[in-house]
Formats: sequence, structure tokens, C-alpha cells
Amino acid sequence: MDDDEKGLGNPFAIPDLWGLSKLHDGGAGPSGLLFSQLTLDDLDTALPVLVPLSQSEDEFFSIPDLSFGTSESIPTPTDSNDSHLEVDAPQEAVQENDIWLLAHEFPLAEPNYQSWDSFENTKHDERQTPYVTETGPATFDIVVAADGDFLRLGNTDHIVLEKNIYASSVLALGLGRSSALFAWDEAKRSFCLVHPEIRISGYTGTSLDDFLRIFLECGNITRTLQTFVDDSYIKNVTPGRVALADSVSTLLATIQSHLSASTSMHNSILQLQALFLPAHSILKCFQRIVNNVSTTRSDESMLSTIFQEIQLLEHRTDSLRDILLEILSRVSKPWLEFSGEWLGLQREVGLPLRKGGTGKSFVKVENREWIDEQGLELNEPDFSLDIDKVPSFIAPEDARTIFEVGRSLRFLKDHHSDHPLARADVVASTDPPTLQWKFSWHDIVQVESKALEYEKALTTAIREFSTGRSLISNTTGPAKIDQPERFQLDLFGKPEEAMQAHILTSITALDQPCNDDNSSDQLANGLQFYLLSAEGKTRQDSDDIFAPPISLVPLLSFNPIISAQARIVNGTCMRMFFKDHKLREHLELQRNFQLLGNGVFSSRLSHALFDPELESAERHRGVARSGGIMGLRLGGRDTWPPASSELRLALMGVLTESYATAQDLHRSYAGTYLDNTSLPGDLSFAVRDMSEEEIEACMDPDSVEALDFLRLSYKPPAPLDAVITPIILYKYDQLFKLLLRVIRMLYAVSALFRDATDRTSYWQGIDTTAQRFRIEAHHFITSICGYFFDTGIETTWRVFQRKLDQIDERIDSDNNNLTLGQNEGLDKLRDYHERVLDRIMFALFLRKRQKPVLNLLEEIFTLILHFSKHSRERALGLKRKFGADEEVKEMYLKFRKKVSVFISVCRSLSEKKGYGERNPVYGKVTSGGLFDGDDLAEENTVFQLLARLEMSNYYSRSVKG
Repeated sequence: MDDDEKGLGNPFAIPDLWGLSKLHDGGAGPSGLLFSQLTLDDLDTALPVLVPLSQSEDEFFSIPDLSFGTSESIPTPTDSNDSHLEVDAPQEAVQENDIWLLAHEFPLAEPNYQSWDSFENTKHDERQTPYVTETGPATFDIVVAADGDFLRLGNTDHIVLEKNIYASSVLALGLGRSSALFAWDEAKRSFCLVHPEIRISGYTGTSLDDFLRIFLECGNITRTLQTFVDDSYIKNVTPGRVALADSVSTLLATIQSHLSASTSMHNSILQLQALFLPAHSILKCFQRIVNNVSTTRSDESMLSTIFQEIQLLEHRTDSLRDILLEILSRVSKPWLEFSGEWLGLQREVGLPLRKGGTGKSFVKVENREWIDEQGLELNEPDFSLDIDKVPSFIAPEDARTIFEVGRSLRFLKDHHSDHPLARADVVASTDPPTLQWKFSWHDIVQVESKALEYEKALTTAIREFSTGRSLISNTTGPAKIDQPERFQLDLFGKPEEAMQAHILTSITALDQPCNDDNSSDQLANGLQFYLLSAEGKTRQDSDDIFAPPISLVPLLSFNPIISAQARIVNGTCMRMFFKDHKLREHLELQRNFQLLGNGVFSSRLSHALFDPELESAERHRGVARSGGIMGLRLGGRDTWPPASSELRLALMGVLTESYATAQDLHRSYAGTYLDNTSLPGDLSFAVRDMSEEEIEACMDPDSVEALDFLRLSYKPPAPLDAVITPIILYKYDQLFKLLLRVIRMLYAVSALFRDATDRTSYWQGIDTTAQRFRIEAHHFITSICGYFFDTGIETTWRVFQRKLDQIDERIDSDNNNLTLGQNEGLDKLRDYHERVLDRIMFALFLRKRQKPVLNLLEEIFTLILHFSKHSRERALGLKRKFGADEEVKEMYLKFRKKVSVFISVCRSLSEKKGYGERNPVYGKVTSGGLFDGDDLAEENTVFQLLARLEMSNYYSRSVKG
């Protein structure tokens, strides 16, 4: 019973798949097999006799004549079953005639050369090839060296060298070394052949000359680069140039080690040439960079040149782009490290920068000049930005931000040395980021996150400092872990056991290996990859393929860190200037006194200078002073200018009493005899330093320049000089000089009516021309004063005051937000302050391009002063005239004509396109910042002056006699 019958009732039975078929008879007879009827001959007994085949004449593709021998020489195999049938031949003969050992023992005969001639005629006697290049190098050398010069190559006298000797010399040439065949010519600065007429077997001299071109260029470039490396360590030694020299040295060492180790591949000179092609490409690139850099004079210009060269090669997709980017990172590392030290991100290496030093890189020390209250020119060193020492990949706005942040940080170190930003250990504990190049999107995202984490950690440290908590106990970070324990040499006074333990600990520390960075050199690895890759085009990294453009890499790599540090430092300094150093009080001081914004001061100063009823401060022989209020009485005296003692007596108490009235009630005694403190910035009257021409002009008491010698002296305290600079003080001084002239004119036109209406006046009678002159002069001066003080000064200062209110509001509203929501600092506030003064000067015709308008206005002032003198003399009885006064009429006609011209000029200016529509000259106005915007653009406000002067075209009509 078979398996199939056994499993009929069992559904889980597994049949025998390897069993015989049902049709098989069980192997009882030979007919049971499929091929049982096929009779095969025994190979041992029926091996056919091999007979050599003869090639027919008409067969072209015949079997080649192989040296297999006859069939008799091939032994027949024996039957494995019949052991009695054995070959009598010895075993050695079998082994000698074994066909499977033919490839090792018997070389095959060369096949016959087939051609079309033998195909047509099998009996054709084939001649050898007529081409010299196909006969082998030996025949070629014989033909080339023949005296007849059959090939006309001119190589009959060439010396034929061995290939290995020639290849070794060519290898040395490509590596920039001299050899038996090539020597360095110092005069030509190039390698030259020692024996010009040489060649190797199978090559002509002309072909070898073309072959040597790449090797000559590689050798010459290698020598040039090596010379640059040697000179960089001897001449013009700068950190950036040394870094470039180190990179070039790494390049040369990598190329020489790679090519020297590949000498086993030099089976032919063509392989040697292919091996040098990648090296030739990168050497040419470095030669171009070095040649362009050799003309630069500073590290910053060198960095700009390298950055521009890399931008030109940005289109490359091979690994050479990565090599150039690594070169840029290495060469710019010294400059970036100094920028990090200036920003406060790293500890300063060596001596810190001081104002008494010489500066470094883009930070230079210059003498700031100004004139003190005694007219002496003083110099004080201060930091300034050298924009020429900033690489081109740093935008000018970013360079200025870096400089101003570092400058503000020095202010903190000088005046608040205990602040966390001024302490390197506190900053290091927050693990600050460093300025490094990042060329992939992934690294750039990490830079942004690291900058935000650093800003948060440092803000926390500053907040803890402001609350009075300890910083050392709470500051933990990687910087403390990485810093090794410092051992101090303080063994005196300690017991012997402690000294021994201290010395043993120091010895153990010194026995430790140096903390050397054993990380692989990325530049050397990149060079090795470039030289080993096929044609230097193997590049699979997706981050490199989709990398950001080189032009945007500096912005993406550095700006997050710079902005984070700027927000912290500038916000902290702004808070200290407004809260600790009372910056707003000093700015209000300038408004009240330099710009005559304090009404008490303006009134007191006007009376002290012009009131004729005050007691004269001038000393007269034999006349004692009565002790009353004294003044200079300008216009009522013949001698001018007054002496210094008169100035002190007349102006005594004007500033202090005016300042006291502007203070709060609890500070009402400030500046008086009850308070010994002085005015802010030592505010006082002083004499201006003038030239001889200016002195001659101010000696006339009836001239416009009579009071030009008087000025206000103010010196800002040390921290505030960052916002109130000497240039700003100079502009305040120019405004004060003009406003002093204006209040004098206002007092003069007010006195004109008193001269005509006073009972004691000798000017009796009615003079219509003089009366008209008084009215028009008074109207003109009051209009000018109203325009100057209301439109020119008050309107602009309100804009500035609103800006200061915004800063105060941000500081008071969120004490935890140290950055105040913006990244502008003291430099932006200083520029904004200067723009405020520029706008005021523009409205008051004090800009350089408005000089003709101001000269015309001064001529009108002069005519009014002449009429005021004439009126005063008539009132005092010094001049007595009856009837019409021709002198007054002549002055009035000149006055009408000048005023008419002035109004015409103002009307043309108000209608002039583009007048007063200029943006600030300090850079492009952007939006988004606290001090950005066009709120201080120079506006055309002349039409407001026209509305005050003339609304009915009175002066436009012709002047009648």
C-alpha cells in the first residue's frame, strides 16, 4: 500500500513528493527508466581519434593552429569500474601532456595576422606593417635616430633615457624639486632642462615638451607658494597672513605626501600625468589667490580679496569649493577672534585695548579735539572706527554695530566694573557663542538657537545682579568645567604637609599631557579627498549641494550673535544713561540755556546785556559803585567790548538763579549760596576764541557781531560724552550765537517806540517815514523770532522729547526686558541727537548751503541797528532835526528793498522742488528701529515764515519814495 492510499482518510497527511510515479514498475527491468533504451558508448573505450584538420583555401575564419599535438599524444581516460585496464605510461608522462596545465606550462603560439589581402588570396605572403608606430618602440627609435631624419622631427641628436629615470625626474619636477634632468633657475624663477635634447623610447622631444607643461607649471607654482610661505613668517608678519601661509603649507605638504606615496602607480608617464591633473588644478587656484593677496597691505584687505575670489568659484560643484571655504575660515579666524574679544564674547588675549594705546584692526585711537571755556584747543584720545580695516563681507552697518557695542562695553568696564557684562568670568559662565563661518543650513539654525540661549542666560545673570544676589554661586556652565584648577604660589606660612601636598598636586598636573586638539585637520582631509576622487567631482553631501549662497553666509553666520550681544549691551547702557547718569537732565539743560528755552534765563540775560536803566558795570575813576543790579548796557555806552570783570559782575547769578527756577521745589536751593554744588557740566559763561577779523567786527557796539564773543561753556561728564560729543556742542554754540543776535534785535525794535513816545525824548514831532520804519522793523523782527523759536526750535525739540519719552516708557514699563525690544544703543541716540540739531540749524538758515540767505538777513539786522542808533541819538538830543529826516528815509528805502529781496528769496525757496526734502546723511533710513524713520527729515518750513512776514503782498509792490 503506497503513501497515497494511506493518506486518503487523513486530511493532514503529507504526501511523499519525492516518491516514484504510479506508472513506474518499481525498477524491476531496464525498461522502467525514461532513457533506459538509450545506449551510450563508453568514453574510455570509444574515444575518437583526433585527426589534424587541414585548412581549405577558401576558409578565412579557420581555427588557428594551436600546438595541441596529435590525438595519439593525448591519453584516454580509464574506466573507473575496470581496475585491470590501466595505461602503462608512467605518471610523469600524463602530467606532461595534461591539457589543463597548458596555460601554465606551454605558452600559446601567437595567432597569424589577418588582413584583407589574405582574405582575398590565402597564399598571399603578408608583409610587416608599414606604420612605424605599430612596429613597437624599438623600430620607432631607430627611425627617429636615423641620420636621414626621415620623419623630419629633428630628434636625431636626442639622448634616449630609461623610462623610470625620466619618470622619477618628472615626479620631482612636479613636486618643485630639482633633479638630474631639471634644475631651478633663480634668475628666470622657473625650472629648466639640464639637457634640452633628451627623450624616452617611443616618444619624440616635441611630444614630451607638451607633456612637461603641466609638471613645469606645478613645479613653478610650488616654488612660488613656498616662497610666499617663507616670506610670510619673515616679512609683514600679521595673524591673517600667517594663517594663509599655514594653509598653503598644508596644501604643499598634502600634495607631496600624496603624490610621493603613489609612485607605485607610475607604470607609464601618462598615468603620472593623470595623477598630477587634480594637483595642477588646485595649485593654479591657490596661485591666483596668493598673487592677488600679495598686493594687499592689511589682513582685512586680504580677507576681502580671498572672499571675492571664492565668490567667483562658487559655481564649482567639486570638493575644491569646500577647500576654499576652509581656507576662508582659517584665514579669517584671527580677525573674527578679535571681533569676539571686542564684543565681549571672548576673553581679551594679551593687553586690553586702552585709549592711550595704538588701537588694533578696525579699532583705532584718535585725538578728539575741542575748545574749552578759555579758548584753548584740547585733545583727548578716544576710540574710533576705521572702516578701511573692515573686510568686505561685513556690511558697514554691521561693522558700526560691532564697534559701538564694544565701545559701550568699555564704558561699562570703566564706570561700572562690577557689572556682569564687564566681568569676563560671568560672561564665560553663560557659554557665549563664537564668531565662526557656517556654510550649511543646519549649522546656521544652530547658530541662531545658540545665540538665543546665550541672550537668555546673560539676561538672567544681569537680572540677578540688579536684584543684589550673588553671581558666583549661581553661575554654572561649561566654561567652569573646562577651566583647569589654577595653582597659586602661596607656600609661605603653610605647614610642611600642606606644602608637600601642594607641590605633589602641581607636579601631577604638569605630568598630564597637553590639552592638544587631536581632531583631524579638515583642510588636509579635504585635500586628500580632492586628490583621490575621480577628477575631483565626487560630491554626495546634500547639505553642500543645497548650501546658502556665499554672499549671504556672513549675514547668516555672524548677525544672530552680533544682534544678541548688541541688544544686551546697548539696552543695559541705555538704561544706565537714563537712570544712573541722568542723561535727560543734561539734554534739557542744553535746551533751556543753549537754545534759550528757559524764559527766566532769556529775560535775565536780555536785561543784563541791553537794559540801559541798570547800573553800569564799567569802572570809572573816582566813581564808586552803588551796589545795585549791574548790566553791560549795550547800545548805551561808547567803549566796547567790556572787560572780563564787567562780564562777571553783569552776568553773575544769571545762570544759577535761572537753573534754580527750573528745578522742583525740594531742589529750589540748588545753585544758590545754600548749596555748594555747581551747575551740571560746569555750565558757565565764557569768551569765544575768535580770529582777528572777528575781533575787529565785534568791537563795534552797533554791529551785529557785537556779542559774538560771548558763549556758554559746558563739558559733559565722562559717561555722557558718548552722546553729547564736541561736534554736537559746536552746533549748540552756533545756535546760541545766532539766537543771541536775535534777542538783541528784539530788544532793539522794542526800544524804538520808547524813543519816540517817552516824555523825556527830544524827538518831537511826527515823522511818518520813521514811524513806518519802526512798525515794519518790529513786525519783521518779531516774525523772525517767532519762526526761529516756535517753528525752528520748539517743533523739532518736541519730536526729540517724544523719542526720549518712548525710551523712558520702555525702561519703566518692563524692568525684566533689558533689551528694550530694539538693538540700537548709544550710537543711534547720538546720531538722532545730532539730526535734531541739524534740522534746527536748517530751519534757522545755519546750514552751509543757506549762507547767502543768512547774509541777507544779517544785512537787514544791520540796517535796523543803524536806525536804532539814530533813534537813540535823536531821543537823547544828540541829533536835532526839524521836518523830514532824509537819513531815515534813505535807511528805510534800503530796509524795504532788502526785506523785499529776502521775501522773494524765501518764496523761491518755498516753491523750489526738493528743498528741505533730503533724508538724513547718516545712512539709509529704515523702518523697524526705535531711532529709524523720517520723523527728522529736513522739512521745508520757509512757507511758515512767509505767512508771518507777508500775507497781502505788501513788500511785493514797488517801493515808493
